[in-house]
Amino acid sequence: MSKYSLNFAPLSLEGDAKVLTGRQPYDPDRLAELLAEFGATHVFQRYGADDLIVDVPIIPGVEPIGNIQEETNLAQDRRLWPALLAAALVRSFNGVRDLMSDRPVSVVGPVERGLLRHPDLPVWIQRRTLLRFDTRTIHSGNTGTLGIVCETRLKNIIDAPCAALIESGIPVAGRYVVVRQPVDRRLMDRVRLVGRVAAVAGGVLTLDDHAEGYETVPADEAYLEARREVVDDCVIRLLGEAARRVLEDAERKAAEFHSGPGRRGLIADSLKYLRKKVTLEAVPGARFVIGDMLSARDRAFPATETIERPFLMFEPSGARKDDWNERGLKKSGPYDQRTFSPKQLRIAVICQARHEGRVDAFMAKFLDGMPDALTGQKKEARYGDGFLRRFCLDKPSVSFFTAASPSAVDYLGASREAMAKAADEGFKWDLALVQVEEEFKSTEGDANPYYATKSVFLKRDVPVQSVRLETMAQPNTELVFSLNHMSLATYAKLGGVPWLLAAQQTVAHELVIGLGSHTESLSRLGSRKRFVGITTVFSSDGSYLLSDRTAVVPYEEYAQALYDTLKRAVTTVRKQDNWRSTDKVRLVFHMFKPLKDIEAEAVKRVVEDLGLEDVTFAFVHIAPDHPFIIFDDAQPGIGYRDPKKGVLGPSRGLHLRLGDRESLVVFSGASELKRPEHGMPRPCLLKLHRLSTFTDMTYLARQAFAFSGHSWRMLSPEPFPITIRYSDLISERLAGLAAVPGWDAEAIKFGQIGRTLWFL
Repeated sequence: MSKYSLNFAPLSLEGDAKVLTGRQPYDPDRLAELLAEFGATHVFQRYGADDLIVDVPIIPGVEPIGNIQEETNLAQDRRLWPALLAAALVRSFNGVRDLMSDRPVSVVGPVERGLLRHPDLPVWIQRRTLLRFDTRTIHSGNTGTLGIVCETRLKNIIDAPCAALIESGIPVAGRYVVVRQPVDRRLMDRVRLVGRVAAVAGGVLTLDDHAEGYETVPADEAYLEARREVVDDCVIRLLGEAARRVLEDAERKAAEFHSGPGRRGLIADSLKYLRKKVTLEAVPGARFVIGDMLSARDRAFPATETIERPFLMFEPSGARKDDWNERGLKKSGPYDQRTFSPKQLRIAVICQARHEGRVDAFMAKFLDGMPDALTGQKKEARYGDGFLRRFCLDKPSVSFFTAASPSAVDYLGASREAMAKAADEGFKWDLALVQVEEEFKSTEGDANPYYATKSVFLKRDVPVQSVRLETMAQPNTELVFSLNHMSLATYAKLGGVPWLLAAQQTVAHELVIGLGSHTESLSRLGSRKRFVGITTVFSSDGSYLLSDRTAVVPYEEYAQALYDTLKRAVTTVRKQDNWRSTDKVRLVFHMFKPLKDIEAEAVKRVVEDLGLEDVTFAFVHIAPDHPFIIFDDAQPGIGYRDPKKGVLGPSRGLHLRLGDRESLVVFSGASELKRPEHGMPRPCLLKLHRLSTFTDMTYLARQAFAFSGHSWRMLSPEPFPITIRYSDLISERLAGLAAVPGWDAEAIKFGQIGRTLWFL
């Protein structure tokens, strides 16, 4: 139990905590004016429940501003602590370190400790460390502890205008640029993305895909957007052959920085610095005291459990179960092996003519297995059974259709030849397997051979499985793992059910619904953005019931479109399962972004309009972006040689309950990291929305964890529950297909293929 620790340090206040505060009615414009004029002498906080602006003087001799003034005891009212701590941190670091923001306080490491180092590299191109300090409250039992959370990141900086870059021979055309806007003399300038460079002439950049009012911008006022790939390209152009060593050295330092020991050491040193070297004055006469990093030995540490891996069912009676999907499939076969049809598949293989021999050999490995490829200490044949035996299928009919080149036009020709053969001979393909290449990913629109081919088959309800040429070239000891994943996804696309969750029996009808969205826009800054709401619906045993999506609508019409889609989806399931109006129903919604009011109201309207008498619902935001890091002191790392992966990383299934409405869950742990340089596994923060009527956070966390191990796309666990992951995959595939001329968006919405896992 004592092996865990959090990057969280409790806060306390010592000294005279009584202070005179001012109050006035809340108005957003007035608050902006106050911050601009008095931000250095006062702290301002909005009290939403009372609709007030509260101000606190933080400089000796300064009076409150609000027209109503009263004495506040900060020791008893902690609502002002986060704002006061942020102001104290800014004052402490001002002039000592570069400050990127004040909420959360973001401190950039010194230039001389940057990761990009070479005597010929100009100082304006940097990759520096970043510390972010935030405040959070965690609960243990009925006791809440407010503390400071410190996390580490890297920050890329291009600190020279485009004019200087052009003089150095660095092209800017085709890249996005920002302008700098001063906000506070103590902070680094805020950057605003203004457009993409279309042309350069006379010291002026002409922009396309630009923000309003930024058709042009002077080259000496614009800066390249400091994306990692842009910074790397600048280094290559500036250093030539020496760049490779510099970038490799930066990668090595980044891996050390992101590792468990690297992160914990820097966080511990930073908190120690704040404890020992800095006086964090909250108000005159009172200062903040920062405790030690919280560990499981402390009474304030949140309740902890390791969620057991869910059991999977490999037959309807539930007699054949296993908590390891690969072993269960090998021992028992798929859940629906007795009912799956057809057993003898018709497979169309689309590949380039010059690779036909390699694809043919690969198909033999995929279908029949690789019993001679032994891996691991036990020398096991991880793909010895092959696709056919694993999923209890007969020998298929396989036909090859070749493309003369890697062009989309030739791939389309081969695909149409396959469809013509099926039409002439009066049958339907069960599967199209398409050979692609890694570089296809960078090909956009109708030039992408993969999406061009996929569009032809999907319109005729034929699932498509792609395989990269690079995957085929893997050594057999690596290829077996790729084939494990591919075989699973292929069977699911065919409509097969590999396994189901052995769900806890409940009285209620329960649906777990993933809510995602996809934004359609031809540009990053264009105003003509249109939204697609994506809904995936599962029963509590993980059965994929259906997916649906809203029409493509402007944002102002999104709420009504979401309401229509949700109501249609739930009504469909209700009719299928013959729910009565008096049945107990529970709806659990998983969301990848915070729930907005318009979305919450749409869901509430659906529940109200269903005409069901006993309905509870939970809105769970599954957030990967948050400041918490969990360290496991008992994790020495995984691997047979140094560097080991996942040192100090928590294991999959760890659940820390931060409060009644917040939990940390590790969906992908140290064992799931692929390489040591991938650093620390991060938990997801599960946040239960205030409008939820079902509030058992432990139940919801365990359920979300079960759904992360239930992916039919790959045998290893997903980093998010499939409710979220599937919606994300649908969004990605729809975006690619939308760029193909002649694609019929209704093919997915109304065709038979739309009721399968076509997107895996």
